[in-house]
Amino acid sequence: MSVAFIGLGLNDERGLTIEGLEEARRAGSVFAEFYTNIMPGLDIKKLELLLGKRIVVLGRTQLEDEGGKRIVEAAKRERVAFLVPGDPMIATTHISVRLELAKKGIPSKIIHGPSVTSAVCGATGLQSYKFGKSVTLPQEPGVPDSLLDTVRDNKTRGLHTLILLDVRPEMAQQLTIGEAAAKLVTADRTLESRMGIGVARLGSEDQFVLSAKLGKLENQDFGRAPHCLVIPGRLHFMEAEALKVFCGAEDEDLEALK
Repeated sequence: MSVAFIGLGLNDERGLTIEGLEEARRAGSVFAEFYTNIMPGLDIKKLELLLGKRIVVLGRTQLEDEGGKRIVEAAKRERVAFLVPGDPMIATTHISVRLELAKKGIPSKIIHGPSVTSAVCGATGLQSYKFGKSVTLPQEPGVPDSLLDTVRDNKTRGLHTLILLDVRPEMAQQLTIGEAAAKLVTADRTLESRMGIGVARLGSEDQFVLSAKLGKLENQDFGRAPHCLVIPGRLHFMEAEALKVFCGAEDEDLEALK
């Protein structure tokens, strides 16, 4: 039959588009995963009532180690909806599942949803085309050299770096902005005076965004997850103004980025 990869958006079940809602209601089976990102306001029971369907939640092992076998097998006999946080194909796991479906001759489609990679531009006022390669900071001790290289390379090119923070839903925890800033400063002391932008609960009613030097962000409480961190590159004058108005940036911190 077929599989629809449906983005749930950023915060709760209200981020589901009308197209996604209609597609999920038509499906014979509905699967979901919530390990690639945290949706702070999501209530699965409310989502099930909205869809009129029971949702089968799959974990990392079932999707990555087993190649999404349950989705593939269900799609051989009926229409399937696969709900994922944010936008469906941001996580490489989902691309792997779609490729597995293609190998079996099972058609699939994508119904997009809001993603951190686009929404962070609105939250900070930074321009989307000035972001360089994004990276993920793991919870394990230390900072990968490849991550530091990416931050430095983006800086050299005048580009912003989006740092996604490692999520461990099975442990109900995520690396916080303060922890991430501390890890980065410990790994490279020159980063202590670099400006960062902490973004917490993007897309929710209690979204919190603050721009300051990384050394200061270490001690800032951003509240509950999800969190992400942006290291800005060279700023356009409108970006600098946006960081002051929307993110509380101070003039002295901004001067070095113009």
